[in-house]
Amino acid sequence: MDSLTTNNVSRRAVLMGGAALGAAGAAGLVTRGLPAAAQAAPPAIPRSRVGATFDLFPFKKGTTWDQAVDDWNSRTGTTMRCWKVYYGQDKNGHGVFPASISAQIHTIIKRDIQALISVKPTVDTTSAQARTDRAKLRDALIMFKSHKLIAEVCLWQEVSSRYMTAAQYHAYVQYYGPTIRRYYPLVFDAPGYRMPSEWRAFNPGREHLDGYALDFYCPDLIRKGHDLAPVFDMAGDLPVGVWEIGNTASSGFMPTPGQLGTYMTYLTTALTGRMAERLPVGSVAWYNGPADAKQSGQNEIAGTHPNPLAPQDIRNYRTLYKAVNKVP
Repeated sequence: MDSLTTNNVSRRAVLMGGAALGAAGAAGLVTRGLPAAAQAAPPAIPRSRVGATFDLFPFKKGTTWDQAVDDWNSRTGTTMRCWKVYYGQDKNGHGVFPASISAQIHTIIKRDIQALISVKPTVDTTSAQARTDRAKLRDALIMFKSHKLIAEVCLWQEVSSRYMTAAQYHAYVQYYGPTIRRYYPLVFDAPGYRMPSEWRAFNPGREHLDGYALDFYCPDLIRKGHDLAPVFDMAGDLPVGVWEIGNTASSGFMPTPGQLGTYMTYLTTALTGRMAERLPVGSVAWYNGPADAKQSGQNEIAGTHPNPLAPQDIRNYRTLYKAVNKVP
């Protein structure tokens, strides 16, 4: 386990705080009221959007979700269009699913923001708990759909051999994937800090998916030499998004202005180049927070302590936003 991986776990622990609070089992949810046509409609990735991986922890105490989004929009000079949301596991390794529409999801719906939802049901798909988790997942998705949430869903974002084998993940997607795809498009979200060979090994295949994404930070390009080409190849003519971008996912690295410029220019060029080839691009989300719980905001643009590169981050983000969203 390298240092980047260790810090990435800490970053996850911070992110999980907002989604896990107030979430509970959804087995008792009422599933009436959703039109049959909506349930049967084939999934499709909504149009590409640019936004943020976003929580309240960078903001002063008492900030509401609406106020936080207003701050983001004001500081970036954009309108948030997508938002990555996490639902993790409890201490027993069982999936945690929402039983009601939270204030966070209510804000997303009200503002017509596209949710990029990550879920982590039980890994052992042969267990009784897996059947329970699949039912809870189904009920949560029906609830989201009935409230007109626009969303894409991934099973275990940044999946890798740290959590399961590639064979286990293929079985995981085959078990839970059809339930998701009754209601929302399913996206494979790979970790940019791992090797592309691992992305390929865990790829469940286009026949089981509706899109692809990579969580891809500056050091993944600058220090590791990774790029989006392997994901483009895996996706074929399916949409490709970048569900987390930012200066760093490690407390041990912060880019220089030149390195940051290289990274953000690459992202914009690669995605607009794909669009120029008439191939679809998915959603892109800037991670607005610290690399781990002990660090200040290396990636923060909006909040109480923007990082030293924030002015350049904002300029580069705005360029990417306009290019991918085709804003004049």
